[in-house]
Amino acid sequence: MKRKIKLACLFLSMLMLLTACSAGEKTALDPKNPVSITLWHYYVGDNKIALETAVDTFNKSVGSEKGVVVNAVAKGSVTELEKAVTDAAKGVVNAEAMPDLFSCYPDKALEIDELGKLCDLNDYFSEAEQALYVEEFLNDGQFDGDRLLILPIVKSTELLYVNETAWNEFAVANSQDTTKLSTWEGVYAAAQAYYKWTDAQTPETSGDGKSLMGVDSVANYVIIGNKQLGVEVIDGQNQQVVLNRAVMKKIFDTYYGSMSLGYFNAVGKFRSDDIKAGDLAAYVGSSSGAAYFPTWIEKDNTQLPIEFLALSYPVFEGGSPYAIQQGAGMSVANSTPEKQEGAAVFLKWFTSEAQNIEFAMTTGYLPVQSGAYENDAFNATLEEMGAGEAAEKNIAKVYEIALDQIMERDTYASVPFKGSYEVRSTLEKSLTAMGQSGRQNATALKEQGLSEAEILAALDLNTRFEEWLTTIRSQLDKAGIPYIEN
Repeated sequence: MKRKIKLACLFLSMLMLLTACSAGEKTALDPKNPVSITLWHYYVGDNKIALETAVDTFNKSVGSEKGVVVNAVAKGSVTELEKAVTDAAKGVVNAEAMPDLFSCYPDKALEIDELGKLCDLNDYFSEAEQALYVEEFLNDGQFDGDRLLILPIVKSTELLYVNETAWNEFAVANSQDTTKLSTWEGVYAAAQAYYKWTDAQTPETSGDGKSLMGVDSVANYVIIGNKQLGVEVIDGQNQQVVLNRAVMKKIFDTYYGSMSLGYFNAVGKFRSDDIKAGDLAAYVGSSSGAAYFPTWIEKDNTQLPIEFLALSYPVFEGGSPYAIQQGAGMSVANSTPEKQEGAAVFLKWFTSEAQNIEFAMTTGYLPVQSGAYENDAFNATLEEMGAGEAAEKNIAKVYEIALDQIMERDTYASVPFKGSYEVRSTLEKSLTAMGQSGRQNATALKEQGLSEAEILAALDLNTRFEEWLTTIRSQLDKAGIPYIEN
């Protein structure tokens, strides 16, 4: 990927000379009669403020010059936004009018496009303009080979976050080092050792060890784990789900076994909450969540400062080092020439190097244009963050490891097909439920005095695995989603 970025930067000027920009030759916009663009999004907190600030800046500059006024409307969570967009696209009674521009993931774009409601952005972005973007990021929004239905806005990957203070205390006492955390098998072994070590610190109470690890997105864990081991569980090319028993068993055993025995855990809404509460010492989560990693934890009604460490996403032994790439882009609705062009003008400005660097780094995401990573402003901002407050330093550390992971590894995002959103939901909910059930059963067995080996035997991982597959099959059959099993 690094080679692609450098080539994109090297040949950009040549491409700009060779390719004409159709929007520049003819425009439907009139500064004297500005067009109003309604933008629906799901950003909250600092991200919402950053977007609204960007929109205000656009309206007072490029928007004013060209005749475009953008109105940003927060529609709640991603789920709430997607429901609002779907209802509008389908013309549901009492639904709001379709927005001109909206945050969108590939699964939802596919659904809305089938209703004939999306604009092909190839009509507004020339080849030279598209060449500005990181190729893998742009590919996420392309459908049917070359139709560009989503423009990338910002992206993220997933990393392993560690409470370095807690880890170092454990590592020194147990001769451990972070290289063990590079594989899921190593994570399992380290989590097992961590549980036993913390359990031994209270000899008067048996079985009260602490969990080392958490997983923010269980669906991503299953999807990227499959990809690392050579399987696309969401097979967009053939529009089906692939259930490879050997691969799914390895993924299941690692998660279910760890959750059951207390090596992994999930208590709060987010795993960063569990770090703060002292329930975890590490978790895998989005690189865009770095700002939420606590700088202190609560212990005995006292706030204890902690150090932060970011590592690459673990790989299953024998697998390829794939890393997830994710993040909603924005889609433009089919409407009038004025509104479509106005939305495109905003997107070009919003994703331009200077503006996109500011928005992405304010929110902890990755910029989407190749040149951003060679930009002096990007590197200067990283240096400022590295010398800033604890939270800013954490973000700077994440950028360093996230960029290395994105550039040096193969990035992956599953290709959507009709029903693939339900597949993600099924994978997430089913394995999460299995882990919670296993933990409850294991806790009861611990209270009976059974050893770890006896608990694993009683849980019967083979039978539980078959139950998990049965649940997945049942949900896929119910939704009419095709699948193969091998």
